[in-house]
Amino acid sequence: MVGRFLGGIATSILYSAFESWMVYEHNKWGFPENLLGTVFSHAALGNSLVAILSGVAAQFAADAFGYVAPFDLSLIVLIVMCVFISQTWPENYGDEKAPLRETFIKALLTIKTDVNVLCLGLVQSLFEGSMYTFVLEWTPALSQATFAPIPHGYIFASFMVATMMGSSFFKLLSKKIRPESFMRYVLLVSAACLGVPVVVPNSATFIFLAFLVFEVCVGIFWPAMGYLRGIYVPEETRSTTINLFRVPLNMIVIFILWQVSKHC
Repeated sequence: MVGRFLGGIATSILYSAFESWMVYEHNKWGFPENLLGTVFSHAALGNSLVAILSGVAAQFAADAFGYVAPFDLSLIVLIVMCVFISQTWPENYGDEKAPLRETFIKALLTIKTDVNVLCLGLVQSLFEGSMYTFVLEWTPALSQATFAPIPHGYIFASFMVATMMGSSFFKLLSKKIRPESFMRYVLLVSAACLGVPVVVPNSATFIFLAFLVFEVCVGIFWPAMGYLRGIYVPEETRSTTINLFRVPLNMIVIFILWQVSKHC
């Protein structure tokens, strides 16, 4: 329980603080606004490459030393990155004089009064809710379809390859079409892919292919949402606003898992 509590704090920091820092530094150095999408695309691409290597390394570690070994291996990476960030990144404190309560009120008012921010929050919460549910359910979905042990590490690595392809697709699409336009089709395809296990629950091939397409959509989603948040969410409340978006996200995941547990 303590680990999950700390993990929740770490996840909130991971998905808000780093993005806010990057957007702030991008604007501080006066880089063009249209390069923001390219930066997020490269970040998603790099994240996918690291995740691919991590999946393969985790599979080797699990095969050699058991299922706990990948967690022990990740501790080394976390320590190295903590030292690297603390020594090389300049701090971005934001408005240090603003009280915490005032920051929350400003973020809530932004969500309430700006329809673009509200729509971004709804899309983020609903899509990431489905994505986290996918993270928890892809293993039982494939295991039920194959009736045999599956190579989790290699499957995860293949998902990350698909995500990497998605980030490259975003870079190509964003040069010709605004993300506000093409993201509706990405969300529609994502929904169709997640419906495949319901339609053909015993076809491992179709389920796996649908999951790969979904991961391509995830690869498009991350840089697209990062770009849109960088454009529409105000700098002074960006980190707080992003974390507020995660409240309905967590409620969605909890509700889905509660419903699943009732039918198990």
